Amino acid sequence: MHSTPAGGLPARARWAYMARSAPALEGEADTVHPDERIPARSAGGGVRDAAVVFSTRVCVGAAGLASQVLLAWALLPEGRGAYAVCVTFAALLALATSLSADRGAQYFVMTGRMDASRGAAIAFGAGLAGAAAGAGAALPLIAGGQGFFARAEPGAFRLALVLVPLISLSMAAEQLLAGIGRFAALAVHLAVRSVVALAAIAVLVGALGLGVDGGLLALAAGHGAMLLLCLRDLRRHSGLGLAAPSPAQARRAAGYGLRYHPGRLGVEGERHLGVLALGLLATSAADIGLFAVASALALSVAGIANAAGTAAYPRMAGAGGGEARELGLRLRLVFIATAAALAALLACAEPLVRVALSDAFAPTVPLMAIMAPGVLAYSASNMFATWFNGADRPGVCSWTAWCGLGAAALALPALYSAFGAAGAAGAAAFGAVVRAALLAAAFHRATGATASEIWAPRAGDFALLWARRGQLAPIGARRPPAGGGQ
Repeated sequence: MHSTPAGGLPARARWAYMARSAPALEGEADTVHPDERIPARSAGGGVRDAAVVFSTRVCVGAAGLASQVLLAWALLPEGRGAYAVCVTFAALLALATSLSADRGAQYFVMTGRMDASRGAAIAFGAGLAGAAAGAGAALPLIAGGQGFFARAEPGAFRLALVLVPLISLSMAAEQLLAGIGRFAALAVHLAVRSVVALAAIAVLVGALGLGVDGGLLALAAGHGAMLLLCLRDLRRHSGLGLAAPSPAQARRAAGYGLRYHPGRLGVEGERHLGVLALGLLATSAADIGLFAVASALALSVAGIANAAGTAAYPRMAGAGGGEARELGLRLRLVFIATAAALAALLACAEPLVRVALSDAFAPTVPLMAIMAPGVLAYSASNMFATWFNGADRPGVCSWTAWCGLGAAALALPALYSAFGAAGAAGAAAFGAVVRAALLAAAFHRATGATASEIWAPRAGDFALLWARRGQLAPIGARRPPAGGGQ
């Protein structure tokens, strides 16, 4: 136990102290024994995992691009818009009804205060219950066929409801797999999901001509394949089984999830705002398809920030947020890598779109350029959000996300009315910049770190990253059971 009260510590260290000295929950003591926690992985293991993650990210990107090509040629802008509204509907419904129980379970699995079996019971139970409730609430809206639900056939929206439980369960399995430190395996499973979806699109949409319905079934196949692989991995490496959490564990995980949930909704709402708003406001169905394709291509480089946040979160969760200097290092490297990837994408966007997607999608090129500042802002804000979540302060992520979403929502109708799809792209970028600026200000207030400490590049950045290459293992992860090694 620390003798210095948390209030007497410097601001930079206060959150780390609070997380380390938090009392254990009732009923948690016999869940994860201290001897079951694994030490940080070796440098060789960290490099190997990083290589696997990078390779699979390339695979995911290539499969995603190929899927966009097939869908563009088969559906054209109008059909691509109908597909986009159905997928957006399913993704947001799955997220909204999960109440982020999966992230609450992940947090306590990562910090060693809950085993994976009890975390799975919370995450999967909440996901299934939420999906059922969401489907019941959505069916009357689909039958009405008004507003947003007039942008695709009612049968397509009903088929999208099949996606909701699959998305919820695969999302929960993904979080739990990250919670036990299986980052390389998770990256492989994500790649399998993308490849299975691509193959299914080729058959169902390309060969059989099932259109939007075929695309939705292909997504379901991808999520189903990933879910099965994640469950198999969890079973082998965490002893996943049937285990009921204690009331205290369920209450604490639900509490964390509910505090995290508004921010998660705000971030995803901001990402999907363009399709949502255009589903209500668009004067042309093609505008929705063009915006959706431009957004998918521009955000393809956001996987860099997502991967870095996933790798950083276990250490930040285990140390109450971690050092501001370490976050600055990660943020600078992520920002540089994202900027380089985005510049390369924009440089070859014109020939890529015209050759791969057809001339019908040529208007997406300027839309991607307009979205670029928002993608860079997202890459920065993702790292700040990871720090606050690791410091057990998800509320900060919530209010900043909703401020960004509100800014974009207020700007979008006027900008779309004046500039069409380009205005919608500008509104989305504006919201992302607002959120990133607010998170940066909140981080400065919480830690006292100056802008130069966070943003100014240093000659030793890459050397420091190499020196810490073996320190990416989660703190408090469980040791694989006997006979279940890698």
